[in-house]
Amino acid sequence: MNTGLKPQTTINDRFVILRQLDQGQLGRTYLAEDRHRFNDPCILQEFAPDVHDTQALQKTEELFQRKAQVLYTLDHPQIPRFRELFSSQQEGKNTLFLVQDYVTGFTYRQLLQQRLTQGEVFTETEVTQFLLDSLPILAYLHEKGIIHRDLTPDNIIRRDDDQLPVFIDFGSVKQLSLVANTYFKQPQLLTTKIVQIGQPGYAPQEQIRQGIVSANSDLYGLAATASVLLTGKEPQRLQDKETLTWNFPAEMNLSSNLTHILGKMLAKNPSDRYPSASEVINALSKIAPQPITPATLVVKSATILKTSHKKEKVSFKQTIDRNMTSTTSKNNPILGCLGKLLLVLMLILASGTMGWWVGKVWISQITNAKNNSEPEATFSDEKPSPKISDQELERKTEIRSRRRRLGIEHSWFIGTVDELFWDKYPSQKDKFLSYEKDDATWRKRWDEMAMNLLDSLETISTEGVENIGSYSQSQRRIWKQQVNRLYLSSRALYDLVDGRFLAIFPEQENQDFIDKPIGQVWNAMILDTLTELQSGERYEKIGTNLHEEGIIESRERLQPGRGKAYVANLKANETIRVKLEGDRNLLLSIYSPTGNNNILEDSSRHQWSGELRESGYYEFTIVSKSNKPVDYKLTITMLK
Repeated sequence: MNTGLKPQTTINDRFVILRQLDQGQLGRTYLAEDRHRFNDPCILQEFAPDVHDTQALQKTEELFQRKAQVLYTLDHPQIPRFRELFSSQQEGKNTLFLVQDYVTGFTYRQLLQQRLTQGEVFTETEVTQFLLDSLPILAYLHEKGIIHRDLTPDNIIRRDDDQLPVFIDFGSVKQLSLVANTYFKQPQLLTTKIVQIGQPGYAPQEQIRQGIVSANSDLYGLAATASVLLTGKEPQRLQDKETLTWNFPAEMNLSSNLTHILGKMLAKNPSDRYPSASEVINALSKIAPQPITPATLVVKSATILKTSHKKEKVSFKQTIDRNMTSTTSKNNPILGCLGKLLLVLMLILASGTMGWWVGKVWISQITNAKNNSEPEATFSDEKPSPKISDQELERKTEIRSRRRRLGIEHSWFIGTVDELFWDKYPSQKDKFLSYEKDDATWRKRWDEMAMNLLDSLETISTEGVENIGSYSQSQRRIWKQQVNRLYLSSRALYDLVDGRFLAIFPEQENQDFIDKPIGQVWNAMILDTLTELQSGERYEKIGTNLHEEGIIESRERLQPGRGKAYVANLKANETIRVKLEGDRNLLLSIYSPTGNNNILEDSSRHQWSGELRESGYYEFTIVSKSNKPVDYKLTITMLK
């Protein structure tokens, strides 16, 4: 049995194994040195699941790669930076490895054990600071639609450099659409032996029993961790077995305010918990004693800074105090609202969101006292900035309304528009668009790109749109099997999809877009195209008529970017002639049964005749690249 890589083993001619740190459900974790970075220490995770079933192995590998994709999007000083994902030959087979920054420090489990040996636990002041330093990480993750799902004292490190908590072990992360405080259950791909769904006591019951997770699932885990640090007792010893309510020992003398906050975070019913990390920060900031520094975060200015271990810290309390002078929110509700506004603005800037107008939306949300889980609110009540024109405000309101009607997940939409915007205007990449007059033109261009994306999404079926953000390679394998039942290959299917997709996004031609955010639109179009093929709208089987009559003709009209597929069961050594009459912007493809002897591929050549080299189903696809409707006539003739 393979027990892991031995110390001093070199991987990929670069990473030297120092020692094995852990073995989990998906593989092993090592401390290693990176020779290409002056022997800088790093964490190396090897994909080595204890799975023998082929289907389960495939799905666990997809989970591991999905984990890497999620980590790649994260840029926060309290999350270890993702470096790369690569494969390497180990014992005669390709093995996946994931590389992250190494964080020097002790886990809070280790710190608690040290305290307990001395008869001590964490104080209320320390735990309050711990919460204030940890909650901004959750605010950042949740704004990006990411749920950690496994917050425990073992998965949080207190970093030596700055004593800040750092979240590790994102093996359980799952992207969700956080829509209006609703929760949904995604079917588990594998058994619970493979997919970790959280640890009992640290994860709420709806997560443990049903796999339902949301933003407040992480708040529950963080509160459970805080409770363990306060008491030195595991969750099972703090919970009533019947009611699952949490009870703190009377001798702790825990303040009623912190007891109330932790109790609300740990409520059995999800709807009774705080809906967001920012609300917990607000509650803690009101009760925190003066020496406590609430929620230190990185503020990103004109350019988005790369993550490093040391970042400038900004105190929310100090910032609010400077703006509010000596007047309290209790005495002045207007300034109290301003304090909340500034607090959430800090969160938005710190979260690293790429959508330049998200901050504006959240500010409007707080000002209007809405309690939505999605970072948006109605603009009609109050204009967020006097520098924004009514025309621009109306434009953004329309974008928001159309996106909501489609049910498109907010973070995916913002990230996709940013990607398209930066591809077209690379000089603006990683720049922050302000509300100043100088950026008005750029803001308008961003909005136009958002409108264009919405235009394309509105042409997709409801079923296709509602799954955007979750399409994967495994889903495409299923689609391939379905199209094969029509005697069509994925080549023909993708011809039709590419025509439609590139008609809307011509700049994506010859680009590797499938695994980018915009690739989700392409996947949604696959679903729609497959449905059209199955209904016969864009598919015709012509083999029988061709053999009986010796000739077959088809006349059709194609809209821009659309196409049609034909199949004919033909024999080797038969001679045929194919003629396509119509617009020169029509592309013709003729695929052989095995794909080894294809005749034409996306060709502007509209005639071909010759002897067939294979027996089986030949595929003929016609796709329009014209910007207007075109008529065509396809003639296939059997030659004697």
